[in-house]
Amino acid sequence: MFLSAILVALLATMGQWWFFGPVTKCLVYPLTTGTLVGLFMGDPMTGMLAGANIQLIYLGWISAGGTMPSNTIVAGIFGTVMTILSGTDPTMAVTFAIPFSMFGLLLNQVYMTVNAAWIHQADKMLDKGNLRGVRFMNFVPSFCMAFLLYGIPAFLLVVSGSGWAQGLIDSVPESVISALQVVGGIMPALGIAMLLNYLGKKKLIPWFFGGFFLTVYSGLGLTAISIFSAIVAIILYLNGNKEEIKAGVKKVRRLSLNKNVETVELSNSTEGTTKELPEYTRKLSKKTLVKTWLWTTSTESCYNYERLQALGAANLMLTPIRELYDTNEKRVEELKKYMVFYNSEVFTVGPIINGIACSMEEARANGENVSAEDINAVRTGLMGPVAGIGDTIMQGILFPILFGIGCSMALDKSFLGPILSFVVFEALIFGCGYFMFMTGYKQGKSSLLKILKNGTIDRIINSFSIVGLMVVGSMAATRVTINTPLAFSIGEGSTAIQNVLDSLAPGLIPLGITLLVWWMLRKKVNTVWIIVAIFLVGILGYYTGILGYVG
Repeated sequence: MFLSAILVALLATMGQWWFFGPVTKCLVYPLTTGTLVGLFMGDPMTGMLAGANIQLIYLGWISAGGTMPSNTIVAGIFGTVMTILSGTDPTMAVTFAIPFSMFGLLLNQVYMTVNAAWIHQADKMLDKGNLRGVRFMNFVPSFCMAFLLYGIPAFLLVVSGSGWAQGLIDSVPESVISALQVVGGIMPALGIAMLLNYLGKKKLIPWFFGGFFLTVYSGLGLTAISIFSAIVAIILYLNGNKEEIKAGVKKVRRLSLNKNVETVELSNSTEGTTKELPEYTRKLSKKTLVKTWLWTTSTESCYNYERLQALGAANLMLTPIRELYDTNEKRVEELKKYMVFYNSEVFTVGPIINGIACSMEEARANGENVSAEDINAVRTGLMGPVAGIGDTIMQGILFPILFGIGCSMALDKSFLGPILSFVVFEALIFGCGYFMFMTGYKQGKSSLLKILKNGTIDRIINSFSIVGLMVVGSMAATRVTINTPLAFSIGEGSTAIQNVLDSLAPGLIPLGITLLVWWMLRKKVNTVWIIVAIFLVGILGYYTGILGYVG
């Protein structure tokens, strides 16, 4: 148990300390951490099932702009540990995870607040000409804080053993356990409704119902629904391209430095648009560019409330600045301009900004008329729009689709679920991030205009949203696992209400609850109150005989 406690403590630490984003980003997700906790504690099946159940309620949680609506790191790891220690059914993992998640919000606030101190220390080290100090302050103090706040509590929880946890569960009446299972059956409706709220443009909402009813009537699994919806989305995307080509006019959405977007008309010709890199005497090598891109993955290792990703941004630019400038004094001078507030998406689309910064830094080192203010103006002007695109694609679309499918496979007791989600997610992050970084470097500011040309990004997001909505609809049909045991006696016979509802349309209760939660979200009801309402409805519904758990 001691070794298990150490491994879980390191897992909890790395879940918060994002020293290598493409990998550690997956440690935010309970499906991944639950499986790893189970592996470390000798019960990978229970860990995977617990993680999948916890994951379902957090599919719609979007963390952007330094905010964390719920601490899924603590929810996944601590909730799974408690499930394994207590020996209870994995469906109970949700009831453990939610209180831990609320506690985790406090831990995150402390972590983000204290980390602000390290960037001031980095400022002092840079003033003294200590470039290595910037990198040291980006990684070491934040690791210590993550270990203190997350690692040690996780270690103590595991090393305490299963006796007290099992005793706690044994002391709870069986009827309460059954009532909490009903709560667990309702809870995925929250995550699904949050995704529906995020993806649900009015003209796309029918795809949600399409996924729902295709599942309840055909019995198709989530993977089949995903393939079918992807084919539909591709067809619609290609047809949209053909229509715009026929129009003969291209519209380019041009980003200005003050974040405004203006539209201009261009001819349909693309001749003469190729941009060649100038021949410089000081030029960044391919090795340096690859290293710089890899450093972008640690941009959030010292995330803090004061300047958010500033220290990480300075850390990644340290590599190209060292190659472009010969003296330590000049390197310090150039690096200081990156020690300012910065925050954007950093894994998929966001690296394009770092690539542009490298391109401008290279031009500046070769005597071009590029000032420090110009570089920061471009970075500041792009970070908002790029974050909007990147967070939408990664957190709002890629993650829910991949991990929704992964949860479905995991709940069918297939380890392929968490493995496939992890592998595909990592491939997309690495592939997209590298491509966008190199595109930004090679084409400079014009690269983002090409991405926005003709509203292509909007069509891509809409296409992905169709897939996401059909997947979400299918999940509402299969993962909101409640029904009604109510029955009315008429003479010597009885009529089950559930049978009557199924004759109208299968899955009406899960659909109704999901839509109700979605309505509450649209009315800006705080998610904490929605969680409380779900607990009350589940418990009261069980004891009054209105609701039952389908398990």
